[in-house]
Amino acid sequence: MSPQLARDGGIEHLSLTVARQRLEAIAEAMRSIRLCNRPNCRYRDIAVEVSVHDGGAEPFYEGSIDAMIDRPSGSLDRAHYRLQFRQGRWQLLGGEEVSDVSSFFFEGDTYEVFSAYGTRSHKAKLADAGSNLRVGYRELYYRVFDRGQERLH
Repeated sequence: MSPQLARDGGIEHLSLTVARQRLEAIAEAMRSIRLCNRPNCRYRDIAVEVSVHDGGAEPFYEGSIDAMIDRPSGSLDRAHYRLQFRQGRWQLLGGEEVSDVSSFFFEGDTYEVFSAYGTRSHKAKLADAGSNLRVGYRELYYRVFDRGQERLH
């Protein structure tokens, strides 16, 4: 049995410590993402949290990543992402990014944006978004994760 796995009733589970370490590695990869052309336009103050949930016969982990995003705006933007550990890897479920002029909400590969300058929201798929969609979630979904699934090295 791998030292990363714990045995519970004949079923092997990734330990909470290892699940947390893998989520922290994801957060570390986020630090290298540039969200605009300015060199300091990055994630800041990244914090991770992992909790265990009883899924009946198979317990699972839920995680969250909270961060500030330094972009050219009047204030630091806030990001919150939700994750779940299933089938041996972290999966990016969704989240939100809030700035002084807009709010983005994400579910899987879909986003919805609410702007302070408009009265209607816009909903679309990340894959259909133009290159001017500068949100951290998109970079996280495709560059750090593999279409929302943790990359296993």
